[in-house]
Amino acid sequence: MKISNNPYHLSSNRNNDLNDLATFEPGNEETKSLNSYDLAISSRQSNSDSQENQNLLEKFSLSKVLYGILIVISTGGSVCATSQFATIAYTDYNFTSTALVNWFAGSAFMINYPIIAVIMGCWGNSQRDIYKEAVSVCGKNGLTLKDTTMKMLTLSLIASSSIYTYYYALVYTSSTDVTAIFSSATAFVYVLSVVWLKEPFIVIRFMAVLFSMAGVVSIAYSEGFGSFGALGVLLSFVSALFAAIFRVTVKKFVKSPSIPQTAMLVSLVGVYNLLTLWIPVLILHVTGTEVITANSFPWPFYLIALFHALYDLLLCIGIAITYPVYASLGPLMAIPMNAIIDVTYRQEFFNTYKILGTVALMVGFIILTIPIPMLLAFSGKLRKRFMIKSYKY
Repeated sequence: MKISNNPYHLSSNRNNDLNDLATFEPGNEETKSLNSYDLAISSRQSNSDSQENQNLLEKFSLSKVLYGILIVISTGGSVCATSQFATIAYTDYNFTSTALVNWFAGSAFMINYPIIAVIMGCWGNSQRDIYKEAVSVCGKNGLTLKDTTMKMLTLSLIASSSIYTYYYALVYTSSTDVTAIFSSATAFVYVLSVVWLKEPFIVIRFMAVLFSMAGVVSIAYSEGFGSFGALGVLLSFVSALFAAIFRVTVKKFVKSPSIPQTAMLVSLVGVYNLLTLWIPVLILHVTGTEVITANSFPWPFYLIALFHALYDLLLCIGIAITYPVYASLGPLMAIPMNAIIDVTYRQEFFNTYKILGTVALMVGFIILTIPIPMLLAFSGKLRKRFMIKSYKY
């Protein structure tokens, strides 16, 4: 039995192969009955030590940790660059066409699948297999116009709403505030997953949601309710909410998307962004709300789209080569990056409430990125310890 170490290797039986390898016993090669309860129990007990050692080795894989650190830094840098270049466009070039940059940046998502397919092809996968698995994200019938349009157009509208409000928030408040508040999207994902996807309610995660909400309120208070800064906070909050709806909707459509499926989904969303988002651009231009002129295309405009697409691409790659938690920590890394730039180059001032709010959002984000099995195991240990102490007294 051959197990590939290739993170991009397409194999529908990979998990089964790993299970077979973990439960294989030399000298005992007879066929195991799937209905034999006793045999299953004895096999599990005799191999529990080896499985535990294997899990420990996988958990502390040095290469995955190093890749994870690189992904965190690169994705955090991409988010930071996107926010900073947007701020430069708004402040230094009098840029006003937010709908235009929304269309341009959203359409850039199209590059995800072609690049991922090339990378996977370099790892020895055939393009036919990659495409066959990727299009399954559209449904059991594959890439059909009706099914694809129903799903991807919905996701496109949700994603574009998040992107538009994110960039528009940068008109009124700093990049640090926007990225910090946007991290509350993880809290919304949890709440929506509990309500919509019936995921388990965990007290620790609920406390993280409260931390996130307290952070948003604290930053809004520091800006002053009713001010332009508070409007930026509100737009960042709405952007985070739409981002959470997007993620939960994807989870509703596809339970556990693979790397090709994720890349195809993002690329198809980009295609529908290209086909539809020019409509609000035209409407806003005709009504005089966001008039497009030669000044609507400063050099930061192109870098915004580049780094926005790069973030999604690095996210897909990060999921493949490292632990998922590392792939999700990029936006958190962007907060201190933006803070350093805002304080150093823009002389932004962060009062006590803003600092406390940012810290609360970061704490909530970190808690919400901890995998559910780990949280449940931790909660179980705390419950046992509490019950033992209560029994003693």
